[in-house]
Amino acid sequence: MRRMKGILSLNRKAELALVAVTVVWGLTFSLVKKTLYTLSPFTFMAYRFGLAFLVMLAASPRGIRRLDRSVLAAGSLLGVFLYGAYSFQTIGLQHTSAGNAGFITGLFVVFVPVLSTLILKKKPRLTNLVSVVVAVVGLGFLSLQPGLRTNAGDLLVLACAFTYSMHIIFMDRYVQEHDLALLTLVQMGVVAILQTASALAFEDVSFPRGWFAWSTIAICGVFASSLAFFIQAWAQRHLSPVRTSVVLIMEPVFSVLFGMILLGERLSWRGWLGCGLILAGMLITEMRPETAGDVSERGDFHPPQG
Repeated sequence: MRRMKGILSLNRKAELALVAVTVVWGLTFSLVKKTLYTLSPFTFMAYRFGLAFLVMLAASPRGIRRLDRSVLAAGSLLGVFLYGAYSFQTIGLQHTSAGNAGFITGLFVVFVPVLSTLILKKKPRLTNLVSVVVAVVGLGFLSLQPGLRTNAGDLLVLACAFTYSMHIIFMDRYVQEHDLALLTLVQMGVVAILQTASALAFEDVSFPRGWFAWSTIAICGVFASSLAFFIQAWAQRHLSPVRTSVVLIMEPVFSVLFGMILLGERLSWRGWLGCGLILAGMLITEMRPETAGDVSERGDFHPPQG
């Protein structure tokens, strides 16, 4: 009984850590929105993830000696998924509304249970499925506006949601097998390289100007990238992929709240209802918290190591 209480307490800490990550991501949404008026998207992300890589390198200078093919392969695959998610969303935003993008990106909470069953051979609990449905309905109230039209941008953002879902699913396995600092280091390095290559190929790379741009890069690189993805990796050692996705869906709630505080945006009754439903979706799973058995059921999935 005492061991079970310890496990539940650790799961609770993991959930709170992920909520803290969504707070940071919600804050950076407003900062990035203003910064992109002066800096191109791929260029901004190149600076952001380049800094994130340097932070992880400084945090584990001796650990770099333990890099091997398996860690490089795992981190590289996760990095490609992250690069795809950020790139699909960035390009898609140029061709669709922010409301559409916010809703469709949040659909990773739907993809994760499906992929968890297909790839990890782990069937979600009923409470998890109910929480997903409630969260998606809330996301619709928060993000979608009347008179919606679908377009190519929506499909790109949908690809973002699917790619990020794959990141969560593969992270579920890799965090059990590899050093978290090294795994995060490789991810940040791969994303930095790919974003830099994209910036050189598609944009006129420029130097950030002004304290606001540099501050945003610093906050995003240190807190919203290196630290955030390290925390996500640690949390997924203790939480199932579905539970992780339901907690991470709090990001649009915090992005709206910080938008109100920093950008003077306003929230309608639909928005408040949506925020409430997303929070309810996250709390529904507390009706039956995850146990060690729920998280340790890893199925028969064995990703490639080389």
